[in-house]
Amino acid sequence: MASVSKQYDFIIVGGGTAGLVLAARLTESPDLNVLVLEAGENHISNPNINIPALWPALLGTDLDWNFSTKELQNRNIGIPHGRVLGGSSALNAQAFVGPSRVGLDSWKEFGNPGWDWANMEEYYRKCYNVQIPSEDIRKHLGLGYLETNPAAQHGPLQTSYPDSKDEPIVKAWMDTLNALNYKITGDPLSGGSTGAFVHPSTVDGTTKERSYSATAYYLPAQKRRNLHVITGAEVEKILFDSSSGLVIATGVKYSKSGISDIVKANKEVILAAGAIHSPKILELSGIGGSSLLQSKGIDVVVHNEAVGENFHDHPMSGMSFEVAEGVNTLDALNRQDPEVLGAAMTAYQTMKSGPFSKAAINSYALLPVVDFQSEEGKTTCDDVLKELLPDISNSEHEFVRSVYSSADKSSGCYFVYAAHGNFGADNSTAKAVTVNDETANFLTIACELSYPLSRGSVHISTSSAFDRPTIDPAYYSNPLDLEIQARHVRFFETIVKTDPLASLLKTGGIRSPGFANIGDDLDAAKEYIRRTSISGWHPVGTCAMKPKEAGGVVNPRLLVYGTRNLRVVDASIMPFICRGNTQSTVYAIAEKAADIIKEDFKISN
Repeated sequence: MASVSKQYDFIIVGGGTAGLVLAARLTESPDLNVLVLEAGENHISNPNINIPALWPALLGTDLDWNFSTKELQNRNIGIPHGRVLGGSSALNAQAFVGPSRVGLDSWKEFGNPGWDWANMEEYYRKCYNVQIPSEDIRKHLGLGYLETNPAAQHGPLQTSYPDSKDEPIVKAWMDTLNALNYKITGDPLSGGSTGAFVHPSTVDGTTKERSYSATAYYLPAQKRRNLHVITGAEVEKILFDSSSGLVIATGVKYSKSGISDIVKANKEVILAAGAIHSPKILELSGIGGSSLLQSKGIDVVVHNEAVGENFHDHPMSGMSFEVAEGVNTLDALNRQDPEVLGAAMTAYQTMKSGPFSKAAINSYALLPVVDFQSEEGKTTCDDVLKELLPDISNSEHEFVRSVYSSADKSSGCYFVYAAHGNFGADNSTAKAVTVNDETANFLTIACELSYPLSRGSVHISTSSAFDRPTIDPAYYSNPLDLEIQARHVRFFETIVKTDPLASLLKTGGIRSPGFANIGDDLDAAKEYIRRTSISGWHPVGTCAMKPKEAGGVVNPRLLVYGTRNLRVVDASIMPFICRGNTQSTVYAIAEKAADIIKEDFKISN
């Protein structure tokens, strides 16, 4: 890594998931000088990051921005956000779940040529490597499709599957959903499958350590003379020159250790600060709705009321069920039982095995609305959509309508976790859901709504870069979201009454929270969701890639409307959230963005 300079060709604001991908790819050209400004510090040697199962220990620490939403249904909801080199890829639960083909194709339909499955698939393949497990494990976990999986490329990010033969819940989840006729229909990373499956995690199968943007992309590039990273650098604003009539980003003002400094950009400034910070930095820099900016005393550079709007996420609810005596769970670890912790750490340090060597959550199911699959259910679906989704001219509504009325398109992303999930807690911090105050052992079933229509916002609260933005998630403000999610949550009842999962539960055992007995009552399911729903930790959309007149902030080249050389490259550009965990899509966006930038500047790839 080169010594610090006062000017660079490219300044990347945010050394997170997307920012480090960009930095690594752009500095493949020795003629380009790149600076990354990251508010967090370098924790590449931090065991809480590197040991896969320790991710809950990161939540609410200095490595987490630990955001909380404004009050919603008398609750504030925590949203974790990585404040560390590597961003949220250093903090997440390491699930590597791909989007659906139809979900990505919708981006093109929303006015973004080149951003459909056919054009994006290569960038998903480019970013990761699948480490194929043994034939025995493949058979045990139903991974036969991996034998000829074209996704097994040699990208920087390492993904692997757990050795779960000693974990009955993983196998029982698969077999139970299979018994309910939801067997996986193909490779989940192919964009078209539904059903139950075990997904890969961003865990290096050889070292049994987390693989994330700092280790996968930054470490191999860190000694390049044309790359510099400044950590502990909070960006105050982007600087512009409008004297020529064009709005040109000329540099960035940032603060480190309480001292402000300015660095100049010869070519571009690239925002990669995430769905919460990127709109905040745009507004602090004078790009946003003029009335808001003027009310905070900020000079308007570009008026665009879409900045900070279109916030959405995967809202999630779950329930915990007490397991029978002898069923292996992670509850003792989560309760910090000294004997169990010691044995687990010894197994990890000596053999790279045991519960610490795994990401803890690997069993998913991508399901349609089960209620809508019978002939009677199809009529119910039609009635619900006519009542709650009458606008047939809205492209987002049309997409969601096609998903909900189809048996082979999933609208709910379910998962099982072999421990207690504290969904009845005060969820103003994300860590709360991982805290176990129970003495019994549990499994937790949860579901994320894949394609919500509710839209919230993220906006500055003051003109200071050091004050937190106001996050209004507006979860379930669209009534269709609550209607669909309630039907998914109600399906938990069917799952836990079906063998073999039912056989793992204690007869007459505890449900948590105590008000989780919703039965078949749809209204009770809706009320349960209102009381327990949390963020899926997947905020997106606040600098949306759309036509400007449709609420866009960036164009398909990721350039901010009204500027010549300011781009946004992170989850905030997603016009509509993807199915599944968003990290795979953020990696793919950054890989594609690097090629776009190289093409625009005629840089050889």
